[in-house]
Amino acid sequence: MRKIIATIFASLVLLASCKGDRGPAGPAGQDGNANVQSATIETKFSDWDWSDDALNWAIAFDWEAIDMDMVDYGALLVYLENPSSEIYAWHQLPLTMVITDSYSSVLETSYYDYGFSIFWTNSDLQRHEDLLQGYYDQEPLMFKVVLIDATSYASHQDIDYGDYEKVADAFGLER
Repeated sequence: MRKIIATIFASLVLLASCKGDRGPAGPAGQDGNANVQSATIETKFSDWDWSDDALNWAIAFDWEAIDMDMVDYGALLVYLENPSSEIYAWHQLPLTMVITDSYSSVLETSYYDYGFSIFWTNSDLQRHEDLLQGYYDQEPLMFKVVLIDATSYASHQDIDYGDYEKVADAFGLER
């Protein structure tokens, strides 16, 4: 027993006496985004499904990066590209589009373990295939999706998360 104690003591003294010269410190690196993932998704009219039960259009995506930890503590941000060539902008969902004084459409998201969905609901709860197809007349709808872990999200509370350009700048994402 004394040999074991003496060996442990000698090992501790030896470890404590190591100075570990490392050389000069290098310059600080750029903040990483290993815990932030993004994707650009292109959808076309035929990708969406109408639900007679929910009275909305829906599209679902699988994404292995969305695990229970992300669902419980992280953030999933979804932005819709304005299809107008005159105004370029990404609009964060949920988004209400006012079509007329008495009619609107709402896009919203839901995410869950290993996937997420986007829902498109018209204010009159009708199918309106012609209205939905009208958004696809020029080009497919583009979505930017950003998945942020809890630590990264909490450490960047000064960002306007409603502005995709600011989120892209903060996390070094593709535009």
